[in-house]
Amino acid sequence: MRTAEMMPVWQLSDEELLAGLLAADQDFSRQYAHILDFVAEVEKRDLGVEKGYRSTAMLLELTLRVSRKEAKARVAQATAVLPLVRKALESGEINREHAHEIEHVLSQAPDSVSDEDLQVGEAALVELSQQAIPSVVRRVGRRMLAYWDLEDKDPGDRERKLSEPVREFRYRFLSDGRMKYTGVFDAEFAQFVESLLIPLAKPNPVDEFGNPDPRTLEQRNGDAVAAVFDLAGRAPDLPVKAGERAVVTVTIGLDELERRAGTAMLDGYGAVSASQLRRMCCDARVVPAVLNGAGEVLDLGRAVRTASPAQRRALIIRDRGCTGPGCSRGPKWCIPHHLTYWTNPHGPGGPTDIVNLGLTCERCHHLLHHGGWDMRLRNGTIEWLPPAWLDPERRPIRNTAHDPPSKSSTVS
Repeated sequence: MRTAEMMPVWQLSDEELLAGLLAADQDFSRQYAHILDFVAEVEKRDLGVEKGYRSTAMLLELTLRVSRKEAKARVAQATAVLPLVRKALESGEINREHAHEIEHVLSQAPDSVSDEDLQVGEAALVELSQQAIPSVVRRVGRRMLAYWDLEDKDPGDRERKLSEPVREFRYRFLSDGRMKYTGVFDAEFAQFVESLLIPLAKPNPVDEFGNPDPRTLEQRNGDAVAAVFDLAGRAPDLPVKAGERAVVTVTIGLDELERRAGTAMLDGYGAVSASQLRRMCCDARVVPAVLNGAGEVLDLGRAVRTASPAQRRALIIRDRGCTGPGCSRGPKWCIPHHLTYWTNPHGPGGPTDIVNLGLTCERCHHLLHHGGWDMRLRNGTIEWLPPAWLDPERRPIRNTAHDPPSKSSTVS
């Protein structure tokens, strides 16, 4: 009797096909880990030079016929001391792209970062890689590097850098009167600019004939920039949003804020110093919020279907962004999703309360409605339950992409 492994793929059932795909990919990762063992030993023996090549990377490039970039990446991964990455590769829990992103991030860590903190960072990125695509690992890794870099800087250097923001704007007129411009914004102001462009650059709804917005992304962004300038030119005062000044949601220890020391994680900006935070809050309304252990805040009941602005702020504090496994999209990309749907054909609908809401981006929202995933709130944290075909035991997954970088001193 033939097993599923011996049968042609076109003869497999849907469940067998998906299970076989997952198993084959795990085997591919295990084989890649074995390749790295060979590369590490070749580098240890310096066989590249012995055989007439300039380096191990050049030997790989010319004998295995891979790109120079790929050859260098394999040498870097093979020689890096990353036991958790290697173990996860050997077990098939992560793939070669994950391994590359983690090695690339940790190799750029400042010299002042301790071995213990590097181990904590490696563990966090490996855990994230088990639920996220490589590009998400890269983004979270960059945030980790920014946090380490901020911690490493002398407070005086931080303040001098913040006192001289990088903002350049160059433009020239073309022969037909059009303006062509380029520029550079520092990271803080760039986040502010993006927060304006994203809602203004959304595609228009389909017209009465069913035609979608014909503009390209570049054209929509251009129209968004024009709208910002137009608004600034007509506004008698600073622009407002929803009838109020900008609202800043801050997560920072009270003692750190009072001492004006340490760092804080600020929605949309990542790691900022306490003094930088205080300056940014000068022109914004700061909203304090307290969540209890079950996340119960601002219950409105079922009379209101959509979450209020205050509820959204509470969700941002609790969820930090999309709760989908491995998703790094921030709050501005998300909508509140009802854990128990607003309309429920099998019983009473769910209320629009904090304990019945969780943030999801559009992409992950589709998984909840059409992909067999479920969401639940447990001990004040949103967890996702995968479909049975992906995990027969449906073990809950908590998204760790928004977690602030851990410190070794807090690890028990």
